[in-house]
Amino acid sequence: MGWFKRKSKYGEIEKWRKKIDKVDVKIIRLLNKRARYADEIGKLKQELNLPIYSPEREKQVIENVIKHNFGPLSDMAVKRLYERIIDESRRLERESAEFREKNKLVEENLNKKFLNIPEFAKNFVILILLSIFYIITKQFFIFDLPPTKFSIVEIPKNASFKQVVDILSSEGILRDKILFYYAGRIFNFDKKVKAGKYVLTDNLPIAVLMDELLNPKYVMHISVTIPEGLTAKRIAGILREKIGIDSVKFMSLVNEPRFAKNLGIDAEGLEGYLMPDTYIFIWGDDEESIIKKMVSEFKKFYSDSLKEREEVIGLTTHQVVTLASIVEGEAKFDDEKPRIAGVYFNRLKLNIPLEADPTIQYIIPDGPRRLLYKDLKIESPYNTYLNKGLPPGPVNNPGRSSILAVLYPEKHKFLYFVSDGSGRHIFSRTYEEHLKAVRRYRKILLSKKNQNN
Repeated sequence: MGWFKRKSKYGEIEKWRKKIDKVDVKIIRLLNKRARYADEIGKLKQELNLPIYSPEREKQVIENVIKHNFGPLSDMAVKRLYERIIDESRRLERESAEFREKNKLVEENLNKKFLNIPEFAKNFVILILLSIFYIITKQFFIFDLPPTKFSIVEIPKNASFKQVVDILSSEGILRDKILFYYAGRIFNFDKKVKAGKYVLTDNLPIAVLMDELLNPKYVMHISVTIPEGLTAKRIAGILREKIGIDSVKFMSLVNEPRFAKNLGIDAEGLEGYLMPDTYIFIWGDDEESIIKKMVSEFKKFYSDSLKEREEVIGLTTHQVVTLASIVEGEAKFDDEKPRIAGVYFNRLKLNIPLEADPTIQYIIPDGPRRLLYKDLKIESPYNTYLNKGLPPGPVNNPGRSSILAVLYPEKHKFLYFVSDGSGRHIFSRTYEEHLKAVRRYRKILLSKKNQNN
């Protein structure tokens, strides 16, 4: 039991020590507050030319605190404590007074020097300062001249701020090249301006021009149409021409499996998933954001109901897109697409090679062009003349109608089709019927050739 009592006594000691710690903190705060009040009194005394030391006041303070001493401290202990506090207050008041006196002397010396300057010199300095203020204000904020021209200014990617200033100056946009440069550096504008084509006018104040270069509404928004059935490489070429992308970087992202996975596409690349459409881009948009936008359009179209349809026809999303790219490459008219899709489904069921020309166009380096017999013998997993089943992936980027044609193919018994010379096709159930249609097509081609000659 004695051991437990001893332990509880130690706990009580710790409890009272914590209370003392809290009181000590309050005492320090109050003493510092008292010192600030004493310093304010010192300032007032200095203004009234009164002495810092006041024995009567010090005596009054000690009498006052002793009068209110109701605790275990003796009056002598309180007196000694407050004498030390008053000594510290004296020191603070004295040092504060000396500091203010030094500042006063420095100020008086400066005033004397300024007063010794001749009146005309003072007026000249004031005039110079006012002139500088007027020039800066005018250059930054005042519309004093009407615009004389509009310019399309191209800020290239990765351009330094100095290059940006040189471009704006060469286009006659800047009022003051040097002032614009240093203002841009001071206000951190040099790190905010982005690549793009801007529609700007001359004679703009610097502040207004800076705002326009940071405001997206002044950047050229360009409408870009991506037709159905183009390969990613040809899409990259269009985007490079229209909005200045880096086509090499674009293709490296398209062919990056990890990037495709990050976008939620279960494939080794994004060929086939760049949804054809008309897009509004900003000149200078980065390649990654453009690809994300096109893939996002594909995912928006390829809804849950279409994914459910996959199970009915027995294909995965990747297989649907792959077959849709072949249909896209074959058909010019939307109403023929479900029938062409049906032909390929029939051939898949019978384990017959698809023999799809778009897959050959994909592997020849100089396509698209008229195919030769030697092209059909190229060794490639994409060659559907040599290999049965679907190729490893899409051979172009199909549109919505081709994807829907694969998901809802026409049911029939056709196994072949060939062009009729007008862009449409003749469909056949047997190889003999198909050969007749091919001969008819060749006659049409020969007739056209003779007419041209």
